[in-house]
Amino acid sequence: MQGPFGARSLRLRTAGAPANAVDHAGTPQAGKIVAALVVVIWAVVLALILRQRVFVSHDSISNYGHVWWVSDRFWEGHGIPFHMPVIGHGKAFAFPYGFLPWFTAALLHPLLGDWVVTLWLVLGFLGLVAAMFWAFPEIRHGWWAAIALVNPALVIAPITGQLPFIWSSALLMAAIGCWRRQRYVEAAILAGIGQATHPAVLLPLALCLVLGRLRWEPERRQLLRFYGISLLIALPAAWIVFVSPVFVDSSGWVIVSNFFGTLIVRAFVFAVPFLLIMFQHLQKRIQKSWLPVALFMLTLVLNPAVGGVLQARYAWGALNRKPNTDLMRFINSPKFEPGKTYRIIRAGDGKIGMYQIVRRGGHLDSEFFPESIGRKSWPTTDDYSKFLRTRRVDFVIVYDSYDKRWKTNEHALLEELSAAGRRTCGAERVGAAPLARAEHYDVYSIRRDC
Repeated sequence: MQGPFGARSLRLRTAGAPANAVDHAGTPQAGKIVAALVVVIWAVVLALILRQRVFVSHDSISNYGHVWWVSDRFWEGHGIPFHMPVIGHGKAFAFPYGFLPWFTAALLHPLLGDWVVTLWLVLGFLGLVAAMFWAFPEIRHGWWAAIALVNPALVIAPITGQLPFIWSSALLMAAIGCWRRQRYVEAAILAGIGQATHPAVLLPLALCLVLGRLRWEPERRQLLRFYGISLLIALPAAWIVFVSPVFVDSSGWVIVSNFFGTLIVRAFVFAVPFLLIMFQHLQKRIQKSWLPVALFMLTLVLNPAVGGVLQARYAWGALNRKPNTDLMRFINSPKFEPGKTYRIIRAGDGKIGMYQIVRRGGHLDSEFFPESIGRKSWPTTDDYSKFLRTRRVDFVIVYDSYDKRWKTNEHALLEELSAAGRRTCGAERVGAAPLARAEHYDVYSIRRDC
């Protein structure tokens, strides 16, 4: 293969000498020190994650919920579950994605408990970093390694708890390494499993990588053939995504906006290594030793710069956050009914309350993913009643933090339905009544059979 990222250039560098031997020998001592310092900082961060039995961040709790359910079903002799009826108003799947990390974690859940998910998050990240440096040996050393390790998209992945994305990215990164070494069958298999692990993000990312490679690929038919094989591996998992409640229950605008927002950020996990190789070629042409130093400083500054968009402050707080147990007072009371469907709308808890409900036998009207929750206002109580009936909601738990964060009219509609009482409960409206009031939340019982 030709081009700066082809197998031929990689093979020439690895023949008889370590990859990037010339660059490594000429790496300034400062670059080596900075790279080592970044590795030490990462070791501290990963250790702080590992000390948490349940790591509560933006995207982490869904992993704990699915792993617990799969483990419970599997070890009770029910085999590998396909459905997960305790969430998504009874229509959710046990594996809307993430089969490989979730199922392997579920196998060890009886031994390690919830901590196995935390462990899998850290091991997956280490695997991603190892795969990245194996796929791109040009950036293993000095300033280039330091830049790669402070890539904001890479940094935010474990901090927000992106377990399926991390594992799928590690597999796709390993596939890139295999392709560059002309191990095409292994590349196709790894790419297929990676895309199947997180179809919504990895399918378009893999497509972009293939399209970008076509310009330099002398054997385009072979590239497209093996890419097609990877798609065949991934398509069954992609089908599950499109029929799961998290997709079906979301509006077109929510799906499109979240898709592009997520894809653009996570694409830089793969884009940065390619960009660094391009900058290496640029440095050789302009003979400027300060270039990697400037790139490192720029990349480092980008982390806090994009922190607001990525809500990084809350994510970093997970390193020292304990799961909020405020809701357990209600869950442990006689008013909590296992087997009933609960709608919990809350902000700032990382969705830990949802996990606490299902662990105690309750059901959820949504999946753990934000797209499925339905954070919006309704024009009338009739429209809201239809929503509650469709999701078969028996109880609504609404927090004051949700009112402050999302500013919807749901709490007001519940109060309106409660004030109306039985006189308006019928075909168009559900009945509602206050069940419990706590310092930070209210619980309403919903009557759908009136």
